[in-house]
Amino acid sequence: MSNKASGRRLNLIDCSALFVVVLAVAGFALARAGHAGVNKQITGTPQISIDVFITGLKTEDLDLFKKGEPCAITVRNVPVQPPLTITKVSHTPKQVSFLSPDGKKALSFADPANAIASDFLVTVSDVAEETRDGYVVHGQKIKVGNSIDLEGKKYRVQGVVVDIKTGQ
Repeated sequence: MSNKASGRRLNLIDCSALFVVVLAVAGFALARAGHAGVNKQITGTPQISIDVFITGLKTEDLDLFKKGEPCAITVRNVPVQPPLTITKVSHTPKQVSFLSPDGKKALSFADPANAIASDFLVTVSDVAEETRDGYVVHGQKIKVGNSIDLEGKKYRVQGVVVDIKTGQ
């Protein structure tokens, strides 16, 4: 008769399963304690207006962006659904700056080299989730400085978020 130990040895599969269970329990505990990104606390859902500046858009159609129309946006190459609503539009001809002859102040004139280029300020609005670190619109965090694409029936242009206002 041999005196073999009656205990069982752990094999690689058992160790892997035990490791996965330990990681799952640790992840759940961290999420419940507020140390994971999956539980961002929403502090409110205000109506926000996002000002998007588009510089040097070359178009002859100055009514390209129409107040009240839907406008799809794309942030970080991710489309945001559903589209937001355009609430305000302003445009100016593309300007160039020169120093005055006495050198004391700057003068600006419409750019003769880009006669059809204009700068647009387009405001889009929707309801957003407010968190401690900013606003989230349909799952996408929006902050000043974000590059953002605006898309409508006749256009797809890139601009920059220059302001975010609440309660508009």
